[in-house]
Amino acid sequence: MKPTTALDRTILSTFSPGFGGSVVPEWIKPWLENGLGSVTLFASNTPNFESAAHLIEDLRSYNPEVLVSIDEEGGDVTRLFVREGSRYPTPALLGQCDDEDLTYRSYNSMGTILRELGIDITYAPVADVVAFENNPIVGVRSFGMSSDVVTRHVAAAVRGLQNAGVGACVKHFPGHGAVLEDSHHDLPHIKMAFAEYESQHVIPFKHAIESGVSAVMIGHLVAEALDAKFPASLSSKVIREYLRGVLNFNGLVVTDALDMGAIGGPSKIHESALKALTAGADLLCFSGMGDQSGFVASSFDWIKSAVDSGSLPAESLEESEQRIISWRSTNRTNGVATSAVDFKDLIHGFEVSGSVELEPGAVNLVEIGTKPTIAAGDVSWGMHRELRAVGIACDIHASDAETLANKKLVVAFRDAYRDAPLLATLKRLNERYPEAIFIDMGWPTREFVPKNLIRAFGSSAVIAQAVAARIRAK
Repeated sequence: MKPTTALDRTILSTFSPGFGGSVVPEWIKPWLENGLGSVTLFASNTPNFESAAHLIEDLRSYNPEVLVSIDEEGGDVTRLFVREGSRYPTPALLGQCDDEDLTYRSYNSMGTILRELGIDITYAPVADVVAFENNPIVGVRSFGMSSDVVTRHVAAAVRGLQNAGVGACVKHFPGHGAVLEDSHHDLPHIKMAFAEYESQHVIPFKHAIESGVSAVMIGHLVAEALDAKFPASLSSKVIREYLRGVLNFNGLVVTDALDMGAIGGPSKIHESALKALTAGADLLCFSGMGDQSGFVASSFDWIKSAVDSGSLPAESLEESEQRIISWRSTNRTNGVATSAVDFKDLIHGFEVSGSVELEPGAVNLVEIGTKPTIAAGDVSWGMHRELRAVGIACDIHASDAETLANKKLVVAFRDAYRDAPLLATLKRLNERYPEAIFIDMGWPTREFVPKNLIRAFGSSAVIAQAVAARIRAK
């Protein structure tokens, strides 16, 4: 890019693009050198801790002040542990355990790893309260269906992260749990009355703000009680009037990914970026997919034209820049680490019915899941490694194999509630093998109730360890 003015650097301070691979790409280097505010890391950037730390160090060689953020939620949504599965439980299982100290320790341990890598902020925890069992986007990312449980555990997660020296970013304000649409594709509308919505869905965010959370991510949804016309992420009523004015939030306001279908997708990114800044957002999350170079360039030009024409006040951008600078200066800390999570602490959060114990020896194992959500992406999951680690040999089979009856059958599955063919397959297996052990490793599929069942509320590696400990006969 061309040499920048002070205004150019102010505009760039609000940008947080991503990119592919573990090497700093050439296209982003000039943007970094001229004031790019942030970079968001994704799974391809972090194949291992060593590569991630080197990449972050390299980014800061071009811009020592760049904020490095990541979408590390714990559990099934992970960027650091894609290849082996996360060493941290899902919020859903932590909510089931309902031990605030356990939640604190889980997020504090995760935050310690992020800080040691050089990451400034993580887009977590999810503060959405699930209102419908078949919510397509939140599921195990939420601490549950109770406003009280979610509120208490969001606060514990925020404390854990920020005491470790990493900024927490609660999401998806003002609350995404009462929708049936996936905002990666469609724009959800919530028609709930204001008093009900505020008391059931806004309250976790309100308490997080009162506890000093660093950042709030705005969701792409229309909460009609707050603004019946515009998505929250593009709404001055939601950001300036309600979040800033009523809830008195003074930290960073971050957009959800600007390429999401709810606000027009990749072709509208430049327009959405300008609308978000006009509404009061501080940091624009561009995600890591598609032509990031083109998205950044087009958004920069579009926003600069708006400032030049007077439709976007430069003072508004300068306020955002100052919040980012202030955040950097007050959040450089070594943090305090506490004890890590023992996977056995998670067992009492499981729902168990029937006989789920196994003796040593070989079993037939079927592992089946639906297509992963965009938020989670493709992450390693399953039970074969963890069962073998406790002395249970596994022969892995397809669900229609003819040899399933020759040994005890274990079936691990996840998210059948949103996949009718998968649910039909599970019911067929249950009819043929009624003594099989089924392990529900996603958001609970309540319409499937076999005789022998563990509902684990997640599929991360640490949850699989806990399941293996529970399933292994004493």
